Amino acid sequence: MVKIIEAAGARFTQQSTVPMLLKSIVFCLSLVFSVSQLSAAEITQRPDLAPRLAQLKPLYPGKGSAGSVVNELQGTIFLISGVIEKGDLEKLKAALDGTWGKYIVFDSPGGSFLEGIRIGQYLQYNVGSQDPDLNGVFVLNGNKCLSACALAFTLAATPRNAVYGGDIRFLEAGAALGYHMAFLPDEKANQLVAVKEAMNLAYEVTQTYVKLIKGGIAPSILLQEALSHRTADSFFYLAGGIRSYAMGLTPVSAGTIADPINKSALYMDTVGAMCTQLFQADNSIRKSEVEYEFGAIDGSGPNPQETKLEDLIQELGSRRIAASHNGVAYCTVELSEDGTVGMRITSGSLPCAKGGYDAPTWCAMPGPFDDTLPKVTNALLADAASCHGGTLTTEYAYWTSDVIDYDIGEETPTALTDWNSWERTIARDVNVRRNPSLDAEAVGRVQIGDKVKISDCRIVSGPQGVWYQLSTGGWISARFVSEFDQFTRPATEETMIGR
Repeated sequence: MVKIIEAAGARFTQQSTVPMLLKSIVFCLSLVFSVSQLSAAEITQRPDLAPRLAQLKPLYPGKGSAGSVVNELQGTIFLISGVIEKGDLEKLKAALDGTWGKYIVFDSPGGSFLEGIRIGQYLQYNVGSQDPDLNGVFVLNGNKCLSACALAFTLAATPRNAVYGGDIRFLEAGAALGYHMAFLPDEKANQLVAVKEAMNLAYEVTQTYVKLIKGGIAPSILLQEALSHRTADSFFYLAGGIRSYAMGLTPVSAGTIADPINKSALYMDTVGAMCTQLFQADNSIRKSEVEYEFGAIDGSGPNPQETKLEDLIQELGSRRIAASHNGVAYCTVELSEDGTVGMRITSGSLPCAKGGYDAPTWCAMPGPFDDTLPKVTNALLADAASCHGGTLTTEYAYWTSDVIDYDIGEETPTALTDWNSWERTIARDVNVRRNPSLDAEAVGRVQIGDKVKISDCRIVSGPQGVWYQLSTGGWISARFVSEFDQFTRPATEETMIGR
């Protein structure tokens, strides 16, 4: 008896014998998508992408230097698109042969998990070699890299990257990077003969996640999240936001979200909130439950809602100041001559601390300084203002849930909604503008202590960066509200995909 089997666009005959049944099931298991008539992977040179890659800038202060992620674009750009199948590693090797200085852009719905792992290991070997020439792997906004592709992308780093920085995995804000586990297709679930093959593939994929964790290339939460997605169309998505940063990747963008923030109307409550968001998201800083719950900036005075960063810098007599996060790490902030702001989170005790618990919150870091801190961008300001990726956040989760699971028996942490229904308190008197711009007409004014309802937010160019729209109409800068988000993250980054 011969029948026709169709799986993920592949059509083949199958005889009713055990060997053929096993082959078909293994083939189905190696495919992890449910889209029909997908084309095989293509590897092409794309010099036309050079201007776009050159414009990408990091969204979060990291261990690398500030500025473009590709300072001098010298080399060859390759695009891997379509379904990843057995034999694609050899195709990739042949395509890369004879080139020096490689940039690889992924746009793939997945395919063979095993081949994706082999591709990732090949890229990792290049990065870890004595003479690496892989300058970056990218997933761009509008593209997707799912399943086997996500593993290939994530594997393209080494423990050295995790410890010393210099990560080359660039995820543009709005891209779709999706993880899930190997699975047995529903139509084969009752075929007991396939159990061994299914478990072998699952073990291989799980082992790959464990290797990422063991090497410090990805945090353990990545495996936990992937284990929650076990079907063809279920993915744990990252989209180039702050949780992508927490997963050890490098979110980038060429848009306004990557613009450095300005000192204009920048008070220390806003600075402290941004420091805490970065501290919570930095998975290289080992934190206990206490730090996740009480890891805000320590110290007393001056009043953060009444003190501007530029005034405190002048008062302390140093362009670089620092404050502690519960003794586990400290946040260093720098004000540059051009009005932009730098920031870095460092593990350990505060080096310029003086006095006890009643000591001032911020102290001057001793110079001289022969480097420049990575720039704070609108992305981090938006996170602190609950405007993640330019979208008003309606569902949250505590950062604690990435390491401590209080929802026993739940696949994912319970999402929280805004506890004040987006009512905020005005921290300082401010004009209400017709549009989100300082050049827009003033249509009203709100004063310190007023309660306002926020209905939307936006990231725009200009010195204020992030704006709130009031439910009554008009816009105010997010820097003028009292409540900043410090201990939660967006429950999902899916709202950013394609923006």
